[in-house]
Amino acid sequence: MTNENMKNSNPAALTQDDVSVLKRRKKALMTQRIVGLIPLMACVVLGLLYVVSALINGYDLAIGFEVIIANATIVALVATGATFIFTSGSFDLSLGANMLISAIIGGLVGKATNNIFLMLIVCVAVAITLSVLNSVLASFFNLPVFIMTIVMMNVYTSVATLMITAFGTNAAISVPMSLVRSLNNTGFRVAILVVFELFCCFVFYIMKTGRRQKFLGGNAVCAGLSGINAKKLTILSFALAGIGIGLASFAMIVETPTLSSSSGSSVGMNMLIALVFGGMSMSGGPRSKMYAALLGSFSMAFLDSFMNIYVTGSWYLQIVKGVLFVVVVFLFSIGNRAKLLER
Repeated sequence: MTNENMKNSNPAALTQDDVSVLKRRKKALMTQRIVGLIPLMACVVLGLLYVVSALINGYDLAIGFEVIIANATIVALVATGATFIFTSGSFDLSLGANMLISAIIGGLVGKATNNIFLMLIVCVAVAITLSVLNSVLASFFNLPVFIMTIVMMNVYTSVATLMITAFGTNAAISVPMSLVRSLNNTGFRVAILVVFELFCCFVFYIMKTGRRQKFLGGNAVCAGLSGINAKKLTILSFALAGIGIGLASFAMIVETPTLSSSSGSSVGMNMLIALVFGGMSMSGGPRSKMYAALLGSFSMAFLDSFMNIYVTGSWYLQIVKGVLFVVVVFLFSIGNRAKLLER
C-alpha cells in the first residue's frame, strides 16, 4: 500500500502539511461553487427588483414581462448559438451584422412571396452561409478567426446598408404586417427559444460535438494530437451559431417588420455581455456552459426594464452594464487566479 493510500484510509496518518493542503482544496472548491451560483442569483435578484419596482410604480407586470421576453429572446438566440464558437476557443464580432443581412434578405423574400415559412428558411440559410464563410475564409488565408470576423463585420454592415438603399424606401425595408402579425406574441417567442435551447443542449451535452469543442477550447494542441480536426470542428461551430443568428433575424422581423441599417446594431455587444453575465468563460474550454446565454440574456432584460422605470436615456444603462461587466469578470476570476492558464 502506498503512502497516499495509507493517508486516505487512515486520517490520523495525515501530516500538518497534508491537512493544510486539504483545507485549501476544500476552500477553493467552495469558492468555485459559490462563484458558479452568481449568475443565477443575479438573475433572480434583478427579476425581484424589477417586479417590486414595477408594482410600487403602478406598472402592468403582464405587459412588462412581454417586453422582457421580447428583449431577451433575440439576444438569447444569438448568444446561445455563439456559445459553440466561444467554447471551441474562437471569437466572432460579426454576429449582429450577419443577423441584419439575414433579416433583410429573408424579409425581401417574405415580401415577394408572402410565405412566412420560406422567409424563415431563407433567414436561417443566409445566416449559416455568412457564419461559415467567416471560418472558411480564415482557414483559406490562414488567419485567426477573430481577425477575419472583425473584417467581415465591416463588410456585412456595408452590404446591409447598400441593400437597404437599393431595395428599400426611406432608408428602410418594410415587411407586410399581415405576414407576421400571427407570430408577434409571447407564445411564439418562448416556443422558438425553448426549442433552440433544447437542441443546443442536446448537441452540447449529449453528442460528441460538445465534448470535442470543450477539448479544442481547453487545449488546441492536445485536441489535435487526439485526432480532432480543428478546422472542421470550427466550421461546424460557426454553422451551429448560424442557426441561432437566423432564428434571431426571423424573430426580429416578427417583432419589428421595418428594417433599417441600425436594426440589431446592439445585438453583438449585448450578446457578449449576456454570456459574461451568465457565467460563460470567454476563453472557452471545459468551463463553458450552454445555459449561460439564457441566464445572461434575461438578467440584461430585467436590468433594462428596471432601469427604464427610473431613468430615461440609454447612456445611463450602458454605464451600468459596463460597471457590472467589470464586476462580474472580477468575481469569476477569484476562483482561478492560482491556476495555470488553460490554453
